[in-house]
Amino acid sequence: MGNFFSKFSQWLVQHKIDCLKLDFNGGDAFFSKNIKNTFDYTDTLENFENWLTHFIKEYNIDAIVCFGDCRFYHVIAKNVSKQCQIKFYAFEEGYIRPNYITFEQDGVNFYSNFNDAFTVGYLDQSKSVIQPAVAVNNRFSLMTLSAILYYWFWVMRSSKYPNYQHHRQIAPRLELYYWWRSAYRRLRNRIFEKRRFKLFLRQYSKQYFIFSLQVHNDSQILTHSHLKSVELYIEKVIESFGQYANKNQHLVLKHHPMDRGYKDYSKLIHEYMMKFNLEGRIHYFCDIHFPSLLKHSLGMVTVNSTTGLQALFHGIPVKTIGYAIYNLPGLTNQYPLQKFWLEPGEVDMAYFYYFRQKLIDYSQLNGSFYGKSPWMSETKSIEDEK
Repeated sequence: MGNFFSKFSQWLVQHKIDCLKLDFNGGDAFFSKNIKNTFDYTDTLENFENWLTHFIKEYNIDAIVCFGDCRFYHVIAKNVSKQCQIKFYAFEEGYIRPNYITFEQDGVNFYSNFNDAFTVGYLDQSKSVIQPAVAVNNRFSLMTLSAILYYWFWVMRSSKYPNYQHHRQIAPRLELYYWWRSAYRRLRNRIFEKRRFKLFLRQYSKQYFIFSLQVHNDSQILTHSHLKSVELYIEKVIESFGQYANKNQHLVLKHHPMDRGYKDYSKLIHEYMMKFNLEGRIHYFCDIHFPSLLKHSLGMVTVNSTTGLQALFHGIPVKTIGYAIYNLPGLTNQYPLQKFWLEPGEVDMAYFYYFRQKLIDYSQLNGSFYGKSPWMSETKSIEDEK
């Protein structure tokens, strides 16, 4: 969604790289209007592999670029790229936030090649100087407008793309409803959560752990985790906390803002709070200042969210319970979850900064999908970003 790939195609052309864009629905087509060479795919998902193979050969394609690598068409594109022996690249939200986006060859998140390239151990700290990123002015309002336009044109032009299958497997009208509900809840939270959060920090600073929730149908949950369900992870973490944490400690479940319109776990959390005798010790927030939540905490549990890297940046111990590229000995807590509540440990900040620098060098571009893209004026070739 949005005009990022339109700008990216212009950048490729400026660097004398031919660019062809595939559109799968009306939303894709709307945001491709400034791209010269566009092609509509209107056949079924089952026929896409054969179609793409012939397309690659016909147009002599030598690289495929997608947003994410786990969406239906992108999984097929990745497999076809291997069969045709061409390169596959994926953009994704930044591992390091704000001011970065991710760009990797072969795959992102737990499919990333980063850990294979990363040398575990210490190097001279003079080699770990992090250059400050340029502010990218990422705008939530632009993302919201882009989503509304995307789903609107998906609906209006659906007759042209009758076989399109969205990775979330829901109707575009329902998607629009969820985005409107998200906007309403964001406004409501802005009014009512702020005061409640300030009171919470005053009462329970350094007396609580965080469980950072993730988007319920994101590939990080559906592909890169054991339980494949946020609801099941909520039960697992609350039960473990109730069994093993100190009785004077609290647990905060932080809702993901991008899942705001889709899910509300308040009733579920209340049920588990009562079931495991944790009344008054479980708290649920969404639109709060996350760095403040981190700085006042004892530690954070996450499946594999990039918020884990934010926590480490603030010196907060992290326990991952899914597959995460940063879940390394010496960086995150390696104990079982039940022991983490009692011994969260400390963050080796020197090691973290070394890891962070290597991750930025390997996969992070200074830019935004809904803001500025300084990297486009700094890099010379797509080949430099492997």
